[in-house]
Amino acid sequence: MRSNSDQGKRLTIATFAVILLFFVLIVVVATIGGGLERHEWSELSIADIDISAEALTIAEASLNVTTYLDNAGDAQSGEIDIVVKVYDAATNLLVTSNQTNVGKIEGRATKSASTPLIIPKVGGYKLQIVVFEDDKGIQRAETMIYGLTSLEAPSVAKIAIREMDFFIEAVEVEREKAREYAIINTTLYIDNLGKDVSGLSALIKARDNETMLIADKGWKDLGVLKEGTTSLHYAELRVLNGRDYIVEVQIWQSERIIKESSGMVLLSPFANKTVVVGAKEKTVEILPTITISDFIRPSGGYGGKEGYEEPVPMPYPTPMPEEPGFELLAAAFALCIVSGLLAKRRKKGV
Repeated sequence: MRSNSDQGKRLTIATFAVILLFFVLIVVVATIGGGLERHEWSELSIADIDISAEALTIAEASLNVTTYLDNAGDAQSGEIDIVVKVYDAATNLLVTSNQTNVGKIEGRATKSASTPLIIPKVGGYKLQIVVFEDDKGIQRAETMIYGLTSLEAPSVAKIAIREMDFFIEAVEVEREKAREYAIINTTLYIDNLGKDVSGLSALIKARDNETMLIADKGWKDLGVLKEGTTSLHYAELRVLNGRDYIVEVQIWQSERIIKESSGMVLLSPFANKTVVVGAKEKTVEILPTITISDFIRPSGGYGGKEGYEEPVPMPYPTPMPEEPGFELLAAAFALCIVSGLLAKRRKKGV
């Protein structure tokens, strides 16, 4: 009986020793493995983000997202990768993404990495920066960017539409339809803020202010624009009299619009108006106090280079000849004095 009891005790002790040894081995392996491969995940953080943008073409922009990672712990980090995703701010749809390998970051060190992206130069975007350590996401940050349309590519002409003037060139009357049309001269003042440029064209449109329909439009070749100059360009629009119009100007380069501007032409003051007067709400038609013909540009122009007439010089007045009476009177008076002196000398001689 004692033999069986001792045998059972030894078996229990052996079993307990094996289990204890197994747990000790697990702890030792975990400790050694952690010292070689594992690190403190929470010690890595995004310190800062810099974003720069540059226009590649009229339609595309290049982004450079620089992410600064700080390792506040003593242990070296694992393999670090940065993924930058770009979402459309209006739809929240993914536009593009790119990944950059950073490598390992030493303890108590900061490391930066740049991620390039190319996106359309329209609207706004949300940027999401995700940091992966050994293929596990550990950090995330988001930021917004707007105003990429203001970036100008090196090839884009640097011009500005300073001002627009409108003149009435002529008035055309269609007697069959009892309609009157105005020929509007549109003058564009265009500043070239960059180098000499050519190949630009302007689309000028007259849009009815009430119906928003296009009444007339035309193209104008701008020719060569010299560096640092302001040039004048003229275009004509034929519109129905008595209505108001928005004159829109679009400057095109390489099949793209690079500048836009607009102005108003108010022709409604030249149209008859009906008003309701009196207690009986009688409708009365009021004639305009001015007509569109009062604003037709004179044929001599306005002093500009185009249509300018030199003033006709007036002849300088020549002095009129003096009356001869005064000279004869003076000569007669002198003759009388001489005659008197001679007569006096003759008397003395006697």
